[in-house]
Amino acid sequence: MSLVDVTNLLRDSGSFLLTSHVDLDGDALGSELGLALVLKRMGKDVRVVNRDHPPLSYRFLPGAYLLEDLSGEVGDFEAALVIDCTCMERTGGVGAAILNKRIPVANIDHHNSNVQFGSINFVRPDVCAAALLVLQIIDQLGQSVGPEVATCLYTAILAETGSFRFSNTSAEALSVSARLAAEGADPSAIAAQVYDRKSPATLRLIGNALSSLEMALDGTVSVISLERCKPDEGRVAGDELEGIVSFAMAVEGVKAAVSLRELPDGIVKMSLRSSGAVDVDLIARQFGGGGHSNAAGAKVKGTLVDVKGIVLERIAAALAGR
Repeated sequence: MSLVDVTNLLRDSGSFLLTSHVDLDGDALGSELGLALVLKRMGKDVRVVNRDHPPLSYRFLPGAYLLEDLSGEVGDFEAALVIDCTCMERTGGVGAAILNKRIPVANIDHHNSNVQFGSINFVRPDVCAAALLVLQIIDQLGQSVGPEVATCLYTAILAETGSFRFSNTSAEALSVSARLAAEGADPSAIAAQVYDRKSPATLRLIGNALSSLEMALDGTVSVISLERCKPDEGRVAGDELEGIVSFAMAVEGVKAAVSLRELPDGIVKMSLRSSGAVDVDLIARQFGGGGHSNAAGAKVKGTLVDVKGIVLERIAAALAGR
């Protein structure tokens, strides 16, 4: 299946459900909304339904009014578009609703671990972000981009490349971003919205997390842990703490970094980063999560201490080639 199959589906169908993975990030949201806005412009009926609410830092995106969480019936539609998601299970329940409809499913993704679950699979692990695939679809449809869609897609690439700092920052990512800026995306304004809007309570909580920094495995791995019930935590949305693991990865000489945050109901949210010495996607998948070789995550049942011990064991084994 190819780009042509996806665009034929979009031309031939009149109504769509768009969804992505749990724990929404910038690439998922920017890609969903960019494609949804184009489909609406084409006169299509569109619903964007995810399990989770969007993080606060991405609610400025054009088309954010389209976002719905999985709190009611998804309704009827002719086709589904699952974007930036490796498998239907990662949609957190939306996928089950889609499968019950027995309709075409377009799988649009860039992860190596994608299981090719769609009736149409447009999967390219060689691109840095799902947004690049969405832009290819828009071009193949013969549709214009414009400032709103450009803002969505530029934000997606910015987030997925870590502000163009991650190893997936390719020449294609930079050239496409330049094109999107020329189409009306404002790099400075977008960066300010994504990275520079934090409350005092959030910054205090980040400080608590940073004070927990510890080194493991002879200094090759850094770990940040955040317990529940810290001061101000009740006034800080969990998504405002995304990216803390980048501080741990900034420690000189580390090969991998881990951030752990206690959630309600005995769940620990794990974020993993790697310099390339460890495939953290493989580790995250052992816990039911996933991502990329250098950036991945999962949610794990257990205590902070127990989860930390287990993930360090898995990282040690990976570093030793076991």
